[in-house]
Amino acid sequence: MNPHTTQTAIAFNGPHSLIGNRVYRLGADILLDEHVSWCPPGTSVIQPVNCYLIKGSNGSVLVDTGVRLHEAEIIRQLESLLEPGERLAVVLTRTEMECCLNLPAIEARFDVESVWYTGGITVPRMSATPRRIMVNPGASLEAQVIDGLTLEFVSPLMRLLPTLWIFDPGSGALLTSDSFTHGSYGRSNAAAGLRKFQWFSGADTRGIARDVEESVRRRQVKAIGPGYGEPIVGMAESAAAATALATAIRTVGIQ
Repeated sequence: MNPHTTQTAIAFNGPHSLIGNRVYRLGADILLDEHVSWCPPGTSVIQPVNCYLIKGSNGSVLVDTGVRLHEAEIIRQLESLLEPGERLAVVLTRTEMECCLNLPAIEARFDVESVWYTGGITVPRMSATPRRIMVNPGASLEAQVIDGLTLEFVSPLMRLLPTLWIFDPGSGALLTSDSFTHGSYGRSNAAAGLRKFQWFSGADTRGIARDVEESVRRRQVKAIGPGYGEPIVGMAESAAAATALATAIRTVGIQ
């Protein structure tokens, strides 16, 4: 977001369940208009900005920490979901400001034992143990992030900077960072969100598109949780969203 823009957080009115009592969506809404750096020209809609909590039996995992604008809302939402003294790990899908800036405030309030991330940018942590991992593009690895809670770190081909998609085998949720965000523009105008892939013009996008579809279909994903926009819920709906995204990528690339 433009740092000189004044925004007012629009609350979700509490965390939303993405899948049962296992995965919750946290965050709030912003006005998506010309003052937001990732907004297409001529757009003015309300956009959710999301992070996600995965609940385990011996602790929980927070995937991204939300934008600084929503710090107070996210702290309140975590307080409603975490037991006093519950252990917490944080996973960052990207070391970008909208993913990690609330980390110090969360560490000050909760028992954060580790922060998992990829890439080389400094993460603004306080005392939590850093867990820097590397996953080759197009590959994935599994790691026990907190006792009894194992996640799959997926490195998509569709990215510019180091990016992780986080798959929770226990629920079937795939948390996709800055991908699958075309729901940001309202269900009736999702095509506007797919137009951003014009920067693929002239590239061979066949492998990237195939990776998008296979990442969802092979894991039988039951819900897709993007960092921006409305989540996609349902196995058929997730597969259809992957097909739409892959088609958009193929269309702008060379055939």
